[in-house]
Amino acid sequence: MIQIIAGEKGSGKTKKLINFVNDTAVSGKGIDVVLATTDRYRMEIKPEVRFVDVTEEGVNNFDRLVGFIKGLLCANYDIEYVFIDGVHKMLATEIGSSAMADFFMALDAIGEKSMVKFVLTVSCAIDKLPEFVKKYL
Repeated sequence: MIQIIAGEKGSGKTKKLINFVNDTAVSGKGIDVVLATTDRYRMEIKPEVRFVDVTEEGVNNFDRLVGFIKGLLCANYDIEYVFIDGVHKMLATEIGSSAMADFFMALDAIGEKSMVKFVLTVSCAIDKLPEFVKKYL
């Protein structure tokens, strides 16, 4: 399952994500992981949630991000949610690119196989989202 939090830059997507993360940390049954390209809001996330600044791990393209996610899931079967803030930065591409479409297809397959829920922030006005993203709103 994939869920999108979309909006233009500065619209409060990350704050919504932080609230969602902290709510699931209290009510969820599994382990939650946050993947971000900065650690500036690490302290706002509840300590029971695993927070990873992927830039420290060298994640900067499709293969590395997909491999990193698969590695997380292989190492821990108790992961319930993976939150990804700023996926376009991690992939170094625009939301409408073919690389982004490929990523969503890969993430969908990973989620279906592992039963993990993915929540992503996407920097784009909702009415300008590509069709392959709109279905996850």
